[in-house]
Amino acid sequence: MTPKTPQNIPADELIDDLHPSRFLKVSDLLNRWKVRDLIVTISRMTREPTTPNPADIDPETKKPRVVVQPVLYFKTRTGPEFSRGYLVSAKVDTESLKSATGARTVGELSGRKIRIVVGEHRRKAVLRIDPQPVKEK
Repeated sequence: MTPKTPQNIPADELIDDLHPSRFLKVSDLLNRWKVRDLIVTISRMTREPTTPNPADIDPETKKPRVVVQPVLYFKTRTGPEFSRGYLVSAKVDTESLKSATGARTVGELSGRKIRIVVGEHRRKAVLRIDPQPVKEK
């Protein structure tokens, strides 16, 4: 087997993209789009396996514990769905999602708009869903 040829990294590539994530990150808003909040249109919601804490080892499998959590996907301004979803890992996000959309079921979320904001939790920047409904212009 021959070693792969080194590839130059484009000069304008964000350092945060060197290790891609499955989920939306604070750096997407701050560094990619240079905003502190973002209005999105929800396209769908799924349940996906996640590893919230790699140090939390399952005693049976001896591997990091996997937790299935809800993930919101949303459309981009040009129409297609953004490749990374918003991990709804906090109860405050569930409550904010209900408050912002008025939805009672997951099926009612599709097509609704929400605002994703950069907030703070334990002195760290985190993404949160704004509980206020998005006002249409």
